[in-house]
Amino acid sequence: MQFNEFVANDKLIEEITEAVKTNTLPHAIIFDGAKGTGKQTLAKIIAQSFVCSSDNRPCGKCPACIKAMHSSHPDIFTADGNNTGELTVDAVRNIRADAYIMPNEAPTKVYLLLNCDKMLAPAQNAFLKVLEEPPANVAFIMTVTSANMLLQTVRSRSRLYTLYPATPEEAAEYVSRSYPETDYGDILRAAQLCDGNIGKTVVMLESGGEEAKKLADEIFEAVIKGNEYTVLTLTNKLSQSRVFAVSVLDFLIEEAAECVKASVGAKTNSPISAEAARRMTKSKIFRIAENIDRAKQVLETNVNLNFFGTWLSSVLKV
Repeated sequence: MQFNEFVANDKLIEEITEAVKTNTLPHAIIFDGAKGTGKQTLAKIIAQSFVCSSDNRPCGKCPACIKAMHSSHPDIFTADGNNTGELTVDAVRNIRADAYIMPNEAPTKVYLLLNCDKMLAPAQNAFLKVLEEPPANVAFIMTVTSANMLLQTVRSRSRLYTLYPATPEEAAEYVSRSYPETDYGDILRAAQLCDGNIGKTVVMLESGGEEAKKLADEIFEAVIKGNEYTVLTLTNKLSQSRVFAVSVLDFLIEEAAECVKASVGAKTNSPISAEAARRMTKSKIFRIAENIDRAKQVLETNVNLNFFGTWLSSVLKV
């Protein structure tokens, strides 16, 4: 993918495209925004532009671009915060040491640090040392649902770009290219329900997730209002199938992430998260987000679905 294929956030794309042309991209970049807004996609396009050998970067055709698109370029390193151990203190120290080694092929060595939401303060402080005095031929690109999850010292040494969802029409048009056999009306409805978030739209289409989205919203609203009986009744509906339960949990995780953003004053398009920020303390919102994330991990251990809903309702009572 090239910059002109990226959907939405036009001004941001124009700014980045111009920076690539003029070789003025900063050495450290943070992309923040809800899951599904294209943070990782854009981060990978920029990484590709750093190693591309063409005048029109990224060209998508040169050997370097082809390697980057196949995740096999020796000068693009990826660490994903969703994988245990990849963004720990020791892992970050290894990245820091490696950064001072010259690139193998490209003029710039690129480090993609994805899903930095759970990157703890000690690891961020270890990373800060290389951000303060970076080698000339190194670039760091981070993705996070909210930049407020990162230390202010890390943010101040990086260029922050915030990504917002596309319009439902833009999202539907983009998604329809990958789902030519799916009725466009169904795609547009999914995009509308997901507020233009392309990633969420795809998840909804693949999981038949309109019902899952509706249930996730109902659960979260009941949690916000403190209606414990309603929460219990709704979470027990997860027992109908594991695929359905996973889809509901994915939507709950996204709602929780939006609530965390709203609680620290960040912009959010979710009415539910705005209501949560008004009704609940920041610490309570953070605990709910942590418990929902833990619930997804529990669900992946093949737990008995007949008991899972009851357990989930109990951990949402904070």
